[in-house]
Amino acid sequence: MVGKRGSPKDIANFIQSLSFLEKQKSTLYNQLSEKIDILNFNDCFLKISQNTKKNSRNLDEITSKICQSKIGERDCSKRLAYAYYPIEKALEKIKHKKILSIEEILEILSILECSFGEESYMVIQAKTFLAMAPQMCSLYGVHLEDFQKVFYDILVDEEVHLELFEIIKAIIEKKLHKSEGSSPVVRYRNPDAWIAAG
Repeated sequence: MVGKRGSPKDIANFIQSLSFLEKQKSTLYNQLSEKIDILNFNDCFLKISQNTKKNSRNLDEITSKICQSKIGERDCSKRLAYAYYPIEKALEKIKHKKILSIEEILEILSILECSFGEESYMVIQAKTFLAMAPQMCSLYGVHLEDFQKVFYDILVDEEVHLELFEIIKAIIEKKLHKSEGSSPVVRYRNPDAWIAAG
């Protein structure tokens, strides 16, 4: 979670890394909301984008109150490479697309499977910060208990995001399965003509 020393600066740098990650996610989900021509999906991705942007701002605020972090986004992306990589890959894939087909949406969601792992990772981090706040105060003089509501809100948002992803993925898979399994409907004008005269 934090550096070996566990100093306030290490904790601030780690929280700042999480903020940069949330900002990158917000960019991706905002672009997805603009490139998907399915109304409910647009709304879902836009909501996730707004939530992650808000979470990024809240994490920035926590960082600034712990101590001034000078870690840059490039260092953060290296530090949390496993979470950044799928997001950057998805952004690259949709960059030149105007509207994504349903198959392309499913492909992006497949790329983001690791990122959904990141959503779970954020859930774990928020829970850890909530549970460890008293120990971090006594060990490092970092008063995370002042931010318990913020961490709890992030936790709730991330859990909602995971649910939305599962719903979107299930709907897409159902639509694709339905279109693959359906055969054309043939209507005959005079079905009686098929009856052979005896």
